[in-house]
Amino acid sequence: MKNRILAFIAIFILCISIVYAENAWKLEKNKDGIKIWTRKMVNSNLKEYKGSVIIQTKTEKLLAFLKNYSAFDKWMYKADVGSLKLVKKVNENDFYFRLTMSAPFIKSRESVTHFVMNQADENGIILINLTSTPDLIPLNENYVRIPKWVGFWKIVPLGNDKIEVIHQAQIAAGGTIPDALANLGAVDAPYSMLYSLKEIFR
Repeated sequence: MKNRILAFIAIFILCISIVYAENAWKLEKNKDGIKIWTRKMVNSNLKEYKGSVIIQTKTEKLLAFLKNYSAFDKWMYKADVGSLKLVKKVNENDFYFRLTMSAPFIKSRESVTHFVMNQADENGIILINLTSTPDLIPLNENYVRIPKWVGFWKIVPLGNDKIEVIHQAQIAAGGTIPDALANLGAVDAPYSMLYSLKEIFR
């Protein structure tokens, strides 16, 4: 009986180790001071991404920029300039926006996203939550509505007006895009946006 219990424990630990290995973050890109990691999403071939960069600026200045929704279409990945629309505003830190994105050979995408900037924690870290709300407005037949976008921006003060910016997200683009093609954006998207931020605050 004791041997059976030990064998069960060993198998359980092995299974946990395999799952952890499959879902561990993998460094995909390390360029221009920007690091991008990906890992497979649970029960999916799609990849979740995480990116990090250190920027020399004041926290207040970066926060003001990140919640300036009128400029989102100027620096967000593949965003169509002029497509940004404020859907609903609770306050300056809590609002819903609509944005369209285009890429070659596929139908343009439309996202409706809830943006919430939280209060700083005891360490001064600020989390900005992004959650898709695909049913908030009627569908537009000219676009494929993005069904899932869950992520965040994390602002970590490092002292001496240096800030680490971390962006992490899980995105399902909708439609019939092959997983392999969709996963290309798991590196390009965070890198492009973090690079833009770095250049803006250079």
